[in-house]
Amino acid sequence: MNVRSRPITDKYFRYVISWLLFGVAGGLLFWQWGWYFALICILTAFVLTFGVDYLFRFIVKQKVRAMVKEEPVLITDAVRLRLERRGFLVITEKFVLFVPVFRKIKTVIEADQIVRYEVEGLIVEITAKFPNQYRTFSFQVLSPNKVLANLQVMSGESMPYKHEKLENNSL
Repeated sequence: MNVRSRPITDKYFRYVISWLLFGVAGGLLFWQWGWYFALICILTAFVLTFGVDYLFRFIVKQKVRAMVKEEPVLITDAVRLRLERRGFLVITEKFVLFVPVFRKIKTVIEADQIVRYEVEGLIVEITAKFPNQYRTFSFQVLSPNKVLANLQVMSGESMPYKHEKLENNSL
């Protein structure tokens, strides 16, 4: 599988570029005209890094509250691999949602529907049972260990895949 989007490198690339351009270079360049210009550059770097992340998380929390009427337990940066969409993987008490910041929420999985989940590296795969079918959702996330811990608490033990179950019975 060819993964083109990388939430880790994209986020931290924005951090490094903002701090180098505005924090360091802008601060040193504008210091000669006045300390307040340097302070404005440093504040701009802060807003472009942490302010944007805080704004996106606020938007995601509001969307989740409006959709499922629950508070988020975990919000992590994610990319939905099949569609190559960026957004946030949000886990609440009873739901797992993929929330794009500027689009509608289309992926909502109830805890009762989750059959199995698997974490391998930064990839999280969740298999859910819907009427007449099973669907697998794949995400690349920033913090897979936190996602795994919250999925274990929310939905219990992950069921084995049907081929794994057959192999265990034949031994």
